Amino acid sequence: MDPDVTVRLLGRFALRLDGEDPTLLASARAESVLALLLLEGGGPLPRASIASAIWPDSTEAQARTNLRHVLHDLRRGLPAIDRYLEVGPHALRLHRDRPLRSDVALLEDLLTGRARDTSDRDAARRQELQEAVALGTGELLEDHDDEWLREPRERLRHRIHDALAELATRCERSGALTEAIRHAERLQRADPLREDAYRLLMRLHVARGDRARAVRVYHLCATTLEQELGVAPSAETRAAYDALLPAPAPARPQVPAAATADPGPLVGRRREQVRLEAVWHAVEAGGSRLVLLSGDPGIGKTRLAEELGTWCRRRGARVADARCHPADGPLAYGLVTTWLRADTVWPSVLRMEPAHVSEVARLVPEVLTERPDAAPPVALGEAEQRRRLFEAVAAAVLSPVRPTLLVVDDVHAVDRESARLLHYLVRERPGPGLLVLATGRHEEMEGGDPAHDLLLGTNARGALEEIELGPLSPRETVVLARRLAGSTLTAAEADRLVDDTEGNPLFVVEAVRAGWTQRTGTTARVQSAVELRLGRLDPRTRELATLAATIGREFDVGVLRAAAEVDEDTLVRALDELWRRRLVRERAGGVGHGGSYEFSHGKIRQVVVDGTGPAHRRRLHARIAAALVSGHTTEVDRVSARVAAHLEGAGDTERAVGWCRRAARVARALHAHHEAVRLLERALALLADQPATTSRDRRELALRTDLLAPLVSVAAYESPRMRATQERVAELGRVLATEPSPLLVRSLALSALTRSDFAAATGFGHRLARLADRSGDRVLEVEAAYVLGVSAFWQADLEPARDHFRRAVARYDPALATTHQLHYAQDPKVVCLGRLANTLWFLGEPDEAGRAASEALAWARRLEHPFSRTIALTFAALLALDMGDERAFREHTAGLLATAERTVSGHVTEAFRGHVAVLDGHTGDGLARVRAAVAATGPVGTAPGQHALLVRVLLASCLAAGDTGGARAAADHLLAMGGPGRLWAPVARAVHDELVRGTAAERPTEHAPRPIAR
Repeated sequence: MDPDVTVRLLGRFALRLDGEDPTLLASARAESVLALLLLEGGGPLPRASIASAIWPDSTEAQARTNLRHVLHDLRRGLPAIDRYLEVGPHALRLHRDRPLRSDVALLEDLLTGRARDTSDRDAARRQELQEAVALGTGELLEDHDDEWLREPRERLRHRIHDALAELATRCERSGALTEAIRHAERLQRADPLREDAYRLLMRLHVARGDRARAVRVYHLCATTLEQELGVAPSAETRAAYDALLPAPAPARPQVPAAATADPGPLVGRRREQVRLEAVWHAVEAGGSRLVLLSGDPGIGKTRLAEELGTWCRRRGARVADARCHPADGPLAYGLVTTWLRADTVWPSVLRMEPAHVSEVARLVPEVLTERPDAAPPVALGEAEQRRRLFEAVAAAVLSPVRPTLLVVDDVHAVDRESARLLHYLVRERPGPGLLVLATGRHEEMEGGDPAHDLLLGTNARGALEEIELGPLSPRETVVLARRLAGSTLTAAEADRLVDDTEGNPLFVVEAVRAGWTQRTGTTARVQSAVELRLGRLDPRTRELATLAATIGREFDVGVLRAAAEVDEDTLVRALDELWRRRLVRERAGGVGHGGSYEFSHGKIRQVVVDGTGPAHRRRLHARIAAALVSGHTTEVDRVSARVAAHLEGAGDTERAVGWCRRAARVARALHAHHEAVRLLERALALLADQPATTSRDRRELALRTDLLAPLVSVAAYESPRMRATQERVAELGRVLATEPSPLLVRSLALSALTRSDFAAATGFGHRLARLADRSGDRVLEVEAAYVLGVSAFWQADLEPARDHFRRAVARYDPALATTHQLHYAQDPKVVCLGRLANTLWFLGEPDEAGRAASEALAWARRLEHPFSRTIALTFAALLALDMGDERAFREHTAGLLATAERTVSGHVTEAFRGHVAVLDGHTGDGLARVRAAVAATGPVGTAPGQHALLVRVLLASCLAAGDTGGARAAADHLLAMGGPGRLWAPVARAVHDELVRGTAAERPTEHAPRPIAR
């Protein structure tokens, strides 16, 4: 029986036999051969035609030879293909009696229509169209860039676009307006130059009673046509727009419709444009770069970035832009979320495989509505979740066949998680090139900020370039003003304008738009110019602008409407006036995904905000918070941080505290630890101003308990912030007579371990064990055994340590691995097996020790939890050092150096690296590295036993380098320190004695003498 064969051509090529996993073909050219036959109806096609289509740049003879090789490899790698493919001397064809089934053929059937004779033809046709547009989310062979694909791609694309228009119209007729809008928005995103899509979307919004969004659609249409084609909307579209405006409408500024969204001409900057274009050409050849456009506010960074974006789009590149917002509102990954919702990216999101869709749903949950085949995301450990999410975002945002331009406006305000993802994209970008173009100001980037770290890391890779923008020259300033004003300036006016604006393009633009001339005496300073322009607004429009500015630089039409408390006519008229006066501009996608504007410049928004009185501003914040909650009833977590910020602005600290805590939980679900800490500490600051009551203390206890887990990732266990938090939680527990939470007890235990207070750590471990016994909590039981085992290990109580580690491993439940990682950042089975290996070595069981170390590494690889793997590698390397296994030590050290994740200790890794250098003969550099690590950790270190471990490495390095004086000093240090140093006391004593006799040398032993047990 022949296997059932299905070929996927929409998206990435896939061939499945009997529904099994995709069968890999020998090459991309083999995929092209099958695809060409399928798209041409199965053939027959002359071999010469196939060869010339797939290898257009080769000679006819070479192309035929290439085809022969591809067919040979295809038939050898997939013998079953001969049942479907007939290879003749002159032509190829697919067998008619055993046809290959493709998704494109199914799509064509659906688009053509096959249910015309059913009783309900309209419902049947609508069902066909729904299936067709769902199937047609994928680009035809999206990972191929063959010339022959252009025509079938374009033909299929037009058919799908027509199907979307037909489906939206049918949904409109049946009253399914929400679904109709979804299809019309998809059509508009897919073909932004198709005017009838804008008119359809305007009509649908009006039918749903939302004229404000309909007006925004027209604004988007006018802007897009002007930017891409330099034309105005057609008379039919303008008529539809005019019908939206209230009648009689007040006099509007007479601005040509095609120019309404023009941000102003780009004057000067040719040198900078040439540099950017040169970088882009290098990116087109492969690789990735990050370019920072820096300069003063208003100097033209964003305008230059927009110009490059337009230039790259016309060259066929994928372009997505986003602006970073201050940290008082958006959740983590705010930048990435904006990219995912961009018109150029959202279609790719919908085409992704279900696993990737599930991951990006963490950031854009609405995608599950359009992709019901994808499962909701599940909680994962930090490293694993970040890896999957980053891979999914890369698959969505980056084009598989063409270079990609990602624009990051105001990068100085980037959130930490978006910065990490940017660094990942620049570092890992496969295939076609990537250019990240960022705009920012150096004075707002300090050491430790996400933006600073991003630029530092990118520069270390040699992938950073900076272009600093200065003021326009006097001549360029005058040229810009003349182009804006449409008239000439006298010499005196030109000199005055240059002096007033100092060549800042924003100041020039705002001054001219405010009506500046020397004769009027109007200042060209931006604040005065903007205030003058605002003063010309209708009072109701000015009030709406104040509300919009209070929402933020970017504002959603739905939120604005809900908070405005005005009728629809007033809202529509005000939005149109603000847009026509170029105070705001529409955004495609964005926070509202189809309904947002932004102020043309942050300075304009700031002037509006500064002109609002405190009492009025508080009232506006309260209305905005209520609008956010009412408008996001099904996904309010997404806006929880913004709700908290507006409630704080409203002076409602009681509710702001609760929303901060809620937002922190959302951030923790994304492993955005810095954001979670910021939100919780903000809530605590608000709570501190409230009167002291039992209720207030209970809220503080809950907040500080929540703070314990994310604070570990931001600050060390022994940091002042952690110590203060632990002490305050313990104090509140005593005041409120509540039992300490397991999170607090474990946190205290790890802090005690870090400062080598092993007696206290043992006490906390026993408290954890009692809590586990009472609650029956399996996770807590394993964590308690881990704490007790580590405490005993570093006290050289080896038999109890062995027993605790074995108990932890025995009671460990693999089904709870993610829970351990989410709450405690590591996998206890990996950690305990690794420490058990060292324990068994010290107890004289080298074979068992080796097996435990191997099992720890294997389990870490299986879990794909990078941080746990670094723990296993660290202690496996330490075991190899003690056993004298140089090959294993080198291997494990190389593994640590290769990881991109944080390691157990950077000092330990650096010491291991130094020891390898000593073994390689670079004794000076190697010993310097090891000694620097020892000196940096002090007498205690920042991790349990860290200082003793490093002195042990120094002892080995000195012996290997022949530095007997250094070896004796290290041995004496170990003997004198006690505590963790007792683990290596027998080795240190033996070295000391042999040095005294002059016979010392580092060499493997059968096993180390057993340390004295306490």
